[in-house]
Amino acid sequence: MKESFLPLAVSFLLAVITGCSLISPSSATPSPTPSAIPPSSYEPQPDDAKLERGQVYLDLESSRVVIRESLPAQVSLILNGSLSTPCHKLRVVVSPADSQKEIRLEVYSVFDPKEVCITVIQPFNATIPLGSYSGGHYTVYVNDQLVGEFDA
Repeated sequence: MKESFLPLAVSFLLAVITGCSLISPSSATPSPTPSAIPPSSYEPQPDDAKLERGQVYLDLESSRVVIRESLPAQVSLILNGSLSTPCHKLRVVVSPADSQKEIRLEVYSVFDPKEVCITVIQPFNATIPLGSYSGGHYTVYVNDQLVGEFDA
């Protein structure tokens, strides 16, 4: 029993010493990050140029702006709707807030017209990160339709 305890104690002590040596005052303070629109899995892709653009059926009444309580405010859009078929892929282009504090999103689908696909409406629920905002009243538009507003 004593023989198995010694290696365990030495391993623990080395882990504590090594862990403590990694902490320094400079690494303990987070550096500020610039405010930008975070990427999402719905951004246009390089291969989209080979595909056709399709329609998206949006349910803007059930879509909403979500704000995380942080400084500056982290904002996302919960977007609900349907695609024409399961072969359509959702694409969302988020434009930064303009001088009137309007955030505009262009929402569409892409598909390969040569691909054989079942004809059935494909519902979706997507969370789109909009970025960090501070100081002001902002409005959010999807395909030129007002979806929501928020104060940061």
